[in-house]
Amino acid sequence: MKIIRSEFLKLKKKNRTWLGPILVFWLMMIAYPLTVEFLQEKLEVGFFSVLWIAILISMMLATEDIFLEDFNDGTLEQIIIKTSSFSILVSIKVLIYWIFIGIPISILSFIFSFGTTGDLALSLMILPLSIISSYIFLNLFVMGNALSLNKGSVLGALVTMPLALPVLIVLGKSIIAIQLDINYLGFIFLLLGCLSIIIVTVPLVVSYIIKAHLE
Repeated sequence: MKIIRSEFLKLKKKNRTWLGPILVFWLMMIAYPLTVEFLQEKLEVGFFSVLWIAILISMMLATEDIFLEDFNDGTLEQIIIKTSSFSILVSIKVLIYWIFIGIPISILSFIFSFGTTGDLALSLMILPLSIISSYIFLNLFVMGNALSLNKGSVLGALVTMPLALPVLIVLGKSIIAIQLDINYLGFIFLLLGCLSIIIVTVPLVVSYIIKAHLE
């Protein structure tokens, strides 16, 4: 509980870190209808593609300096020396970032979906997809950030993006499933299965990568 409280207070003080990605997402979703105003009656045609990409970009921005400050001031090295379960700390850190950034973005996804389509049932189905996908993207980009910890965030994004593409494909297919009313829950369980694997493996991989950086 002490670690959770410490990470929570640390992120709470860094307003730019958690508020920035949310504002970027909000601006992208606001900008979408402005760029296709000649097709106001068909906004929903491309809406969901923009939505998933906006979530992806926001999660990428959220992880930009998730370890950098602790790496530069030596905190990571001290934590690794003092504890044998560094991967648990990584999991907690990712969870708190998701609570601060992923959940608000998922709620905004529901609001923008309802505002664009006017379909409450559809928007309620979008909410769990947004919640799960935001957590998956956040974990993947945390791994990318760890890989490029002292080499710039662009490298991490390039390495991680191919891993995120299958998730985007599943999200796209899930929208088709919703529209045709076929096997929507199957896609939810598929994403949950991917998430269950990712939340176990990514912290272990990230802890190993960071230890390699410090050696």
